[in-house]
Order: sequence, then structure tokens, then C-alpha cells
Amino acid sequence: MKAEGHLDKVRKIKKSIELLRGDEENVEAIVEICYGLAHHLIAYGLETRFGEHKDTHQGVPTLLRQHGQSEIAIHFERLDTLRIGRWYGGKGNGEVVEESLKIIEAIERWAME
Repeated sequence: MKAEGHLDKVRKIKKSIELLRGDEENVEAIVEICYGLAHHLIAYGLETRFGEHKDTHQGVPTLLRQHGQSEIAIHFERLDTLRIGRWYGGKGNGEVVEESLKIIEAIERWAME
């Protein structure tokens, strides 16, 4: 997928998150969607900055670090940890949603620089 395709996905996914927010029953879904949103933002940022990206989640932190983007790699890894805890562990609360959204904000600022 080209950079603009990732950006289009970002716009659509953000709308989906807004529809789900505010209901405690949606915590797992929101965190999972945030993970996918982060991947598209990172793909966009990597493509526009360095001319390459990964179309799968595997290896994204490594690629970020290879380009000196360790802070974004750490954000992505933290989001993955939150995702695993909610999706597979069944843990959920609104604070996790807020943390996930703050991570997304940081990644989006980087991607759109």
C-alpha cells in the first residue's frame, strides 16, 4: 500500500474509534483498533520520511530503530503490550483507552511532521 492509502485508512479508523468511545464494553475493541491505527500511521511516516515501510506488524519496531526512531518504536511496543493484555487477558478499563489514545497522538504528531 502506498503512503496515501495508509493515510486514508487512518482517517477511517479514527472515525470508528470515535463511534466506540464512551462505552466500557468497547475497551478491548478500541485498544485493538488503536494498534492497527498506529501501524498505518507508522507506515505513512516511514514511507514519507525514508521511502520504506512494513505492511505487517512484525519487524516494525526494528525498522523504526534502524532509522533512528526509537521513541516511536517504544510507543508501538507499549501499545502492543496494552493490546495483548486486553485482547487475550480480558483486562479492560477506560484508563487504558486514554493511554492508547495518547500514544496514538504522539505517533500521529511524528508521522505528520
